[in-house]
Amino acid sequence: MESLTGNLLVASSLATDPILSRGVCLLVHDDQESVIGVMLNRPMHPNPQALMAMLGEPMGSQSPENETAEFEAHNDESMSRLPANAKGHSPSPSQGPPTPYSPVGMVHFGGPLSGPVVAIHQLSEYAEAETGHGIYVAAQKQHLEGLVNKQPGPYRLIIGHLGWETERLNAEVEAGLWHIVPATADVVFENADEMWPRLIRRATSRSVARWLGIPDMAGKAELN
Repeated sequence: MESLTGNLLVASSLATDPILSRGVCLLVHDDQESVIGVMLNRPMHPNPQALMAMLGEPMGSQSPENETAEFEAHNDESMSRLPANAKGHSPSPSQGPPTPYSPVGMVHFGGPLSGPVVAIHQLSEYAEAETGHGIYVAAQKQHLEGLVNKQPGPYRLIIGHLGWETERLNAEVEAGLWHIVPATADVVFENADEMWPRLIRRATSRSVARWLGIPDMAGKAELN
C-alpha cells in the first residue's frame, strides 16, 4: 500500500464529530498498523508565558486535558475535556467555526491524543523529518525554540494528535468521511478560516473528475 504520509485528510460533510467537522489533518506517519496525523485548523491562543512553559516542559509530558481546556477558552461553545489516555478521536460538544489568524507562530490543537509539542514548518535545518514536499516536522526542544525565537518563516506549533489503526482509517475513507489530498506548503500554511473551504472544493473537483474519467483541470486551477 502506498504511504499516506505527506497527504491531507479533508473532512467531508459526513464527519459530524466536532473535533473532525470541517477539519484538515496532516498525516505525518504511517505504517502497516497505524497512522498518525495532526489537525491544522484548530487554533489556540496561549499567552507568551504559557507558550514558553509548553516548550520548557520535557517533550511528551503535555496532557491533552490542558490543551483542550486552552482550546475551550477561545470558542463560543465549550468542548468537554478529553482524558490523556483517550483512544482514537472521541466525540465532544461543538467547537464553533475556525478563527482567522496569521499562520506565523500560531498554536493549534492537533488532536485528543497526548504526545510531544511539534512544529510544522518549511526549514530543513529546524527539522527531524519531512512530510510532504518542503513541509518539515520538528519536536526537539532546540528546533522549537529556534522557530519561536527567530521566527524565520511560517510555522505551526501543534499540541496533541489523532491516531488510527490503518484498517480503521481505510474504512473511514471508504465510507466517505475523508477526502485525501496531497499536502502542499501553500495549503498547509493557509489561514484557518480559508483552509477547509478551499480544500473541500479541491477534493470535490477531484472526485467529480475521477467519476467522469476526465482530467481535474478545475482542481488544479483551485490550488494555483
